[in-house]
Amino acid sequence: MLFGLHGLVGKRSAEAPEKIVVSASRVANLGDGFARTWRRLPNEQELQSLIEDYIRDEVFYREGKAAGLDRDDVIIRRRVRQKMEFLADDMSAPEPSDEQLVAYLASNPERFRTEDRLTFHQVFLSATRRASTIERDSKQVASILARADGAVDATGLGDPFLLGEEFRDVSPSKVTSIFGDGFAKQISVMEKGHWQGPIPSGFGQHFVFLSERVSGNLPALDDIRPAVRREWANARRLEAEQKLYASLRERYEIVVETPPAKAASAEINR
Repeated sequence: MLFGLHGLVGKRSAEAPEKIVVSASRVANLGDGFARTWRRLPNEQELQSLIEDYIRDEVFYREGKAAGLDRDDVIIRRRVRQKMEFLADDMSAPEPSDEQLVAYLASNPERFRTEDRLTFHQVFLSATRRASTIERDSKQVASILARADGAVDATGLGDPFLLGEEFRDVSPSKVTSIFGDGFAKQISVMEKGHWQGPIPSGFGQHFVFLSERVSGNLPALDDIRPAVRREWANARRLEAEQKLYASLRERYEIVVETPPAKAASAEINR
C-alpha cells in the first residue's frame, strides 16, 4: 500500500501542481477560531502556524482523496451524509403560520393529547413477606374488601408499600413505570367506586379502589404551541430530507449484487 501510494503521489507531482488558495476570509476564520478557544487574538507567529496547519490538512486531504482513501471509510461517509442532511434542513420552511400549525395539530391529535389522570388507593400484599401464604392471604383480603367501601384501613389489611398506599392524579405512563405494564392495563379499564383485585405486579398482589378517572383531552394550540411548532418543524425536515434523497437517487443506477450462498454462509459462520 505504501509503495502504491508513493507511486501515485510521484505521478501526480510530475503533473502541473494544483493550487491551494488560503483566502482572506479563511485566514479570518482561523483567527476567530483561535480567539474563541483562547479568549484572545493570535499573534503573527500563531496565525502563521494556523495557516500552515490548514495547508497541511488540505494537502493530505486532497492526496488522500486522490488515492481513494476516503471511499471505504465509514466515518467519512457518515460525515458527508450528515452534511447533505443539513442541506435538507435548510430547505425546510423556517417558521410555520398559524394555519399550518392548526392543520398539523388536527392531523396528528394523538401526539399532543394529554393522558388520563387516575386517583386510587390500594391494599398491598408483598410477595417477599408472604412467599408461602400470599395466595391464601389474597383470598382472605378479597373476601373482606368485597363488603368494604373506599374508606377501609389499607394498612391494617396489607403490607407497607414503598411509595405509599394512595396515588393522586397520576398518568397511566407513571403507573406503568411503578407497577408494570400489566398492572397499568388492568387499572386503565377498571370501574370506579369499589375494590377490585388482586392485580399482580413484580412486587406482589394489589387490591385497588379507583376513586377518580379524568379523561385526557386535546389542548388548544395556544397552550401547546412550542410543542406543535417543534413537531411540525421536525416533520418538515424529514420530508425535505426525503425529497432531496429521492431526487438525488434518481441520478444513479442501483445494482445490488447477491453474493454466492456458500460465501455468504461462510462469512456468517466466521
